[in-house]
Amino acid sequence: MTEHACNAAARPNDRVAALMRCFALSRLVTESLELSEVLERIMTTSRQALCAEAASLLLVDEAPGPGQGELIFTVAQGPACGDLRTGFRLAPGEGVAGWVAQEAEPVLLVDVYTDPRFNPEVDRLTGYRTRTMACVPLLYRGRVIGVAQCINKEDGGVFTADDIEVFSLLAAQAAVAIVNARLHGEALAKQRMDFEMELAAGVQQSLLPRGLPPVPGFEVAGLTLPCDATGGDYYDFLHPDGAQGGKTLLAAVGDVTGHGIQAALLMTTVRAFLRARLLAPGEPAAIVSDVNRLLTEDMGDSGRFMTLFLLELDGARRTMRYVRAGHDPALLYDPAVDRFTELAGRGIPLGIDACWRYEAHVLPRLPAGAILALGTDGIWEARGPDGGMYGKERLKSAVRAAASRDAAGIVRAVLDDLETFLAGEARHDDVTLVVVKASALVGEKEDA
Repeated sequence: MTEHACNAAARPNDRVAALMRCFALSRLVTESLELSEVLERIMTTSRQALCAEAASLLLVDEAPGPGQGELIFTVAQGPACGDLRTGFRLAPGEGVAGWVAQEAEPVLLVDVYTDPRFNPEVDRLTGYRTRTMACVPLLYRGRVIGVAQCINKEDGGVFTADDIEVFSLLAAQAAVAIVNARLHGEALAKQRMDFEMELAAGVQQSLLPRGLPPVPGFEVAGLTLPCDATGGDYYDFLHPDGAQGGKTLLAAVGDVTGHGIQAALLMTTVRAFLRARLLAPGEPAAIVSDVNRLLTEDMGDSGRFMTLFLLELDGARRTMRYVRAGHDPALLYDPAVDRFTELAGRGIPLGIDACWRYEAHVLPRLPAGAILALGTDGIWEARGPDGGMYGKERLKSAVRAAASRDAAGIVRAVLDDLETFLAGEARHDDVTLVVVKASALVGEKEDA
């Protein structure tokens, strides 16, 4: 047998050995789910499989924005790799890698400087001389997610068609490993986020009023239902000067723009400001003005704000004072005459103008049985299966139908009616409702 024939007979065995080595190395790539480790293993195994001096991996930028579709140098190994900074970008179609990503086809260059697609900019940047190159796309379900390159044979030779075949097989495994690592990372991030949201929701729930505070002349009740784990709606029952069991009670309802964790943080900030301010004397209008000044200084130009309705209940005289800071008017219902009145008034949301001075409005002695319903727009702006809104007229009807119940029963009846209206449709905003019902004073005959 001639030497040429021996070499020819050896080539199939060499090819089988190379393929077996490729599959053995590909197992190393798929053993990790840590993306950075997976990417490094891809390039290490590629260099070993092709006996290359250097290798680099570029990933397609899939994030929406000006750089979408560009190739980002993510891993570089071999001589002068330290000079090639991570994050170096190629425009779509730029250079050999750009062409491979655009055409989804591998490229074999025996002499790179004779090919017009080759961009010598990286060589100029690193001082390393590229002679021969094998470049393959990383394809996942027909979509190019990146490009892998092997540069210069260690023995000074050139890459061959067999090298491209082995490299392509390895790239197919690598693409799957990259996607799996990304999905794993996203799952872990979501798990962490869910855990943090659960903690935040627990903290927020612990800040809600516990039990129904007694105040002569009134019954009070409230409930909030966030549409996410955390919400931006707020309600609270507060005693001026921190005195428990007194004859004066403040009921507050607020609504932060948006919902979720940012809204929840702003809500807790307002709650803290309001409770701290109550440690000093002051009328409701002065309290709201001071809280607004503090919040505006904190929020700056963030564009976020919060509406608030602060209601002061005087149990000794069964009167009310309220301050409206951009919140929807409360509804006052007198079942004796079947009449609803909106409690409006001038006032902008908190966090917009630090110098705004809020005004208080006084309601005279209320008849026993009068009902005040104070909610957030998540109630009347809720949409049913047909796209129609719940609306304030249906809210009034629900309050009217439940007028004989106590305050807690009215809250429950309204929210049950809202659920009936939604008929299984998801709520897209937080829902909060506070109900105050006037009751008979000691020694007073309750109105018929």
